[in-house]
Amino acid sequence: MANIQPNKEIIQDINSSQNIENIEERLKRLGNEERQNLLALWEEDGKNGKKPSMIGTNRCAYILMEEISFVLFDEEENTKLAMYQENRGIYTQKASMIKRVISYLEPKFNSNKAYDVIYHIKNRAIIKDKTNSPNLIPVNNGIYNKKTKQLEPFTPEYVFTAKIDTNYIDSPTKPVFENWDVDNWFDELACNDKQVSHLLWQVINDSLNGNYTRKQAIFMVGDGNNGKGTFQELLTYLIGKNNIAKLKVNEFDQRFKLGTLEGKTAVIGDDVPVGVYIDDGSNFKSVVTGDYVSVELKNQQPYTAQFRCSVIQSSNGMPRFKDKTDAIFKRIVIVPFDADFKGSNENRKIKDEYIKNKQVLEYILYHAINMDFEKFDVPDVSKQRLDVYKQETNPVYEFKINIFDNWNLRKIPKYIVYGMYKEFCKENGYNFLSKIKFHKEFKDYLSEDWKTDAVDRFNWEDLIDEIGDLDNYKSEIKFPDSHKPYRAYENRSLKAI
Repeated sequence: MANIQPNKEIIQDINSSQNIENIEERLKRLGNEERQNLLALWEEDGKNGKKPSMIGTNRCAYILMEEISFVLFDEEENTKLAMYQENRGIYTQKASMIKRVISYLEPKFNSNKAYDVIYHIKNRAIIKDKTNSPNLIPVNNGIYNKKTKQLEPFTPEYVFTAKIDTNYIDSPTKPVFENWDVDNWFDELACNDKQVSHLLWQVINDSLNGNYTRKQAIFMVGDGNNGKGTFQELLTYLIGKNNIAKLKVNEFDQRFKLGTLEGKTAVIGDDVPVGVYIDDGSNFKSVVTGDYVSVELKNQQPYTAQFRCSVIQSSNGMPRFKDKTDAIFKRIVIVPFDADFKGSNENRKIKDEYIKNKQVLEYILYHAINMDFEKFDVPDVSKQRLDVYKQETNPVYEFKINIFDNWNLRKIPKYIVYGMYKEFCKENGYNFLSKIKFHKEFKDYLSEDWKTDAVDRFNWEDLIDEIGDLDNYKSEIKFPDSHKPYRAYENRSLKAI
């Protein structure tokens, strides 16, 4: 028989996350006692039947549930069992770790027997939602309560699956190295735009809590040597490498990829190719907003999960989504990195020393974790970049901004708007939407001042100054019949003349 060695990574993971001396010794002792009791009962019964050598799987499940907290996060089909880890203060759904803990109680079980134990535990485990609060943040040395400003001890009552690697220290002194400090550095990254530097702090705050989502993804955009990569490394040191999943925006819908998000605080996509095309962004949108997604692992049953980790993407330019509606755009916050640290402006010590420093990380954690906001404060420059991005990727929005908004009209027939949109697309080499799809999307970009179901009669003379003479267009747009009513868009904020 082959000598099967246990996976070193699994052992290391368990050793660092479970009180081995406590759990292992306790379960081994209970296992020995249980087998001795079984043997004694067998002897009292006159040694009838087979001599017992293993604890039954159902009995194992009962003993384990007396010693360890097990829960299910939901009632979805094939949902995974979660086990509380005493030393880490968080739950894990890793079957390899749960099976190893089972082996402490009954070492003779093979994999199938261990899964039988998990089956029995799942049938008895309570349903307990993950803790979803912006005010409770698991850090390395406890749970920080933002309301009370106190560090609380870990407890199975709080259902967390991840925590960051940095300790919370109350009111730490700001470290300064050779006239460098993190506050001034953030201002340099932001080109002294206080709105952008404030957003950088908010990005850090958002990345600390893998159990709560603000329903927007961060896109850090800028050419090389602008500090973007160093800021990303800072996040990695602060959160912890093992708490970060590596997943680019174009990989969210690839098979087997979503499983990497399990138990992570943040997901970072590094060096996303400029202009990469995303045909199906449904999983990306669902993860960003914390909705359920189907997760498939190799050689395992798919299961449904809910991830609330912070989603951060880094690139020299934005990707291209097939979905060009606000369903994508409202989920995106662009953080511009426009600084230039080439040549004499480059300080290698920032990346090599400062952002790794324990005191720097504790200072950053203290100030970031105590920020109080529900939504990102989006800088003016970020709004402008997003608006340009929408125009570059969405012909409907580009037409609305560059053509429709320049018409100073109180009313206009819908058929003319659609006809002019088609002309705009032809001139720019765009494919145009059907009439129904166009109007459905177009009305989403109109302000509340616009009535989208108006009906009225029109004289061409009232429109020609803004639209232009249709005779000058090589189009199929017909002049409106002044005796016929037309469906129209009406701006109620403009008074009739």
